[in-house]
Amino acid sequence: MANIYTEAKGPKGIKIGESLMAAAAAGYTRGLAVTYGADAYHCALALAIAAAGVIGLLEEDVIAAPATGSPGEPSSVIEFGQAVAAIGANVALGQPLTTNAAGQLVPAGPGQPIVAVALEPQTYVAPGSYPCVFVVAILGLTMGGSPVTYEAASGAIPVQSGSIALNGAGALAMTLALPTAAQDGTTIFIAAATAHAHTVTTPANGIDGALHIATFAAKGDNVELRAINGTWNVVGAPGGPTPVVLS
Repeated sequence: MANIYTEAKGPKGIKIGESLMAAAAAGYTRGLAVTYGADAYHCALALAIAAAGVIGLLEEDVIAAPATGSPGEPSSVIEFGQAVAAIGANVALGQPLTTNAAGQLVPAGPGQPIVAVALEPQTYVAPGSYPCVFVVAILGLTMGGSPVTYEAASGAIPVQSGSIALNGAGALAMTLALPTAAQDGTTIFIAAATAHAHTVTTPANGIDGALHIATFAAKGDNVELRAINGTWNVVGAPGGPTPVVLS
């Protein structure tokens, strides 16, 4: 394993983890994030951006994976406590970290799962840098703030809290279903990222009990909607240069 920058201090203190059989040996190296594999006795690399279900970090390189007629070699996975992490971007002291598509840890963005917290700052240099972190994957924490979804084509806006950027090269015709009783409190912030006549349409009387179309004529026009009792309620006044027109 090529260590370009190694941790300034080694991990110490109480660690909680388990020994798991890795799905493969190649590429399974110390500090990468893993999820459970085929069952609770195996692990697989978390090869997705901000992957859900991460259980911890490999404490050591995988020596051998299970094969026909061979049990393979179990590998230690740290699920809570100090560990060495493989990072894929610069990290700062105390920064919450999530995963990238290589199973490395990177700074977490709004709404993304927090796998660990950096215990030292470090600059990333390819092919690998390895700071000391505190793994918190088993706590199920997520980064505060709302994730932003950029919409470039007409379609349906999901009924879930977050921010929507209407980013089409032309006018987008978006739809938004009415919330269910179980979705009370869901809050969606919608803003125009491009200067086109984007529209968001709900079923009849879906906005404030009497309206159902929001029109975004200028870049920056925005509106915040909150689900209450099966309908969308406008939070405050629509904003932006125009601002948003409700009809």
